[in-house]
Amino acid sequence: MKNILIIEDSKMINNIIKKELSTLGFTIKQAFTLATAKEQLSKQKFQLIILDLHLPDGEGSELIANIQSLTKTKVVVLTSSQDASLREELFEYGILDYIVKDSHLIYSIAEIVKIIHTITTKTQDRILVIDDSRFICKQIKTILEPCNYIITLSLKGKTALEQLQRNEYELIILDMELPDIHGLELLEIIRKDSKFLHLPILVLSGTSTPDIIRDVLKNGANDFLKKPFIFEEFILKVDFWIDYFKKERELKEKTQELKKLNENLEDLVQEEVEKNRLKDKLMFTQSRQAQMGEMISMIAHQWRQPLNAISAATTVIDFKVQMAKLDAQEVKKITSKIQDYTQYLSHTIDDFRDFFKPQKAKKITDFQIIVQKALTLTQNILEQKNILLEQKIQNLTSFSGYENELIQVVLNIINNARDALLSQHTKQAKISIYIEANKLTIADNAGGIPSHIVKKIFDPYFSTKVNKNGTGLGLYMSKIIVQDHCGGILSVQNNNSGAMFTIEIPLLKEEKANEK
Repeated sequence: MKNILIIEDSKMINNIIKKELSTLGFTIKQAFTLATAKEQLSKQKFQLIILDLHLPDGEGSELIANIQSLTKTKVVVLTSSQDASLREELFEYGILDYIVKDSHLIYSIAEIVKIIHTITTKTQDRILVIDDSRFICKQIKTILEPCNYIITLSLKGKTALEQLQRNEYELIILDMELPDIHGLELLEIIRKDSKFLHLPILVLSGTSTPDIIRDVLKNGANDFLKKPFIFEEFILKVDFWIDYFKKERELKEKTQELKKLNENLEDLVQEEVEKNRLKDKLMFTQSRQAQMGEMISMIAHQWRQPLNAISAATTVIDFKVQMAKLDAQEVKKITSKIQDYTQYLSHTIDDFRDFFKPQKAKKITDFQIIVQKALTLTQNILEQKNILLEQKIQNLTSFSGYENELIQVVLNIINNARDALLSQHTKQAKISIYIEANKLTIADNAGGIPSHIVKKIFDPYFSTKVNKNGTGLGLYMSKIIVQDHCGGILSVQNNNSGAMFTIEIPLLKEEKANEK
């Protein structure tokens, strides 16, 4: 619908309607007299006419009789006349609606807007009319086609049953007196077919005794209307039952979808859980591999000095043998040192091997044990880089956790602090470790984490070490270990001098009882 013609002699009303409909995107033409309206209609086609019946130079109803198709050119009458017989006569012609102007003009205009919205958005629903009266069939067709309904006519009951099998309908309008089968019998046949169990049926009848109405409704009809019917009441009932049927059908479809979804929900949840488990496993493996690279670097660092010392000792032995100055006492002294060095190398391997052992069960431990084991692996590097290590312990308490995994978390935080201190070239670089009961805090003085990324550092694949081969998984996996595996809390905040990570693991039950 694009073009609308407003035929109204009141310029104020005409202009108000034009302004309202123009905002909705329609092309509006205006006529204030019957002659102007006829001239406009001769020049252009309109999809909708808003018509006042009483014009200065004639009656607007003359135009309705001259319009070829009220299905293609719809007419809404807007008038002050409340003549009931005129109203019915106009509906017989096929007008879309009849709106009485009153003091509430805004309400009348709102009704026009609502009608336009309905006919422009509504799908063309199909109605099967079963009536042997050609006059009634024509009348119904004239009334309903302007409302965007597709009307199929059947003059006999058997023909109607054939139509029902071939096509889909949203409503049946049924007359009781048919030439080949009574309406009540036809009702029973239709309702026995499960396909038509919920299809609304509006019965028309020339008689309306209580017994007839009761029989009609008990045999499956949804509503009853006595002939001759009031057109507006008829249209309202048709609109209501079609809307009801479509909503019922939509609700049924949604219910079926919901039922199917519920049936598959457990499988879907299990599938998602498995996907997340595999994703976490992959990330954990990637994080572990990155840690192994770091560990190999630490092993190389810690082995370098003893290996150099062993090499130097063997060089001394070789030199003294060549000079024939090697005695038994000196051999014993040098081999003792070599043995000490090899013991150190062996202990180093044991420390790293224990770190990578898979731990299937929780064990009773505390943060002092975890921190010391982590420092065994990294303390030499901290000393070499001139990073001061400060430790403080208060009210040490035990808890249950995966010790090796928590060592990995502590090691990861300490190594991150070390990297931050070195990248910032921090003077008097320091890492502070505070243990209080079941809470561990690791802080540095590297200046802190920028405020715009502090909330992202636990996200997977987020790294501040883009140019240093950072995987972005260390802190993500640390949070998974602390929160998901051990039921604890891992958090971060900036203090006055740098970043401060806090790990808190739940106390053992007996420890909680003692605290109370």
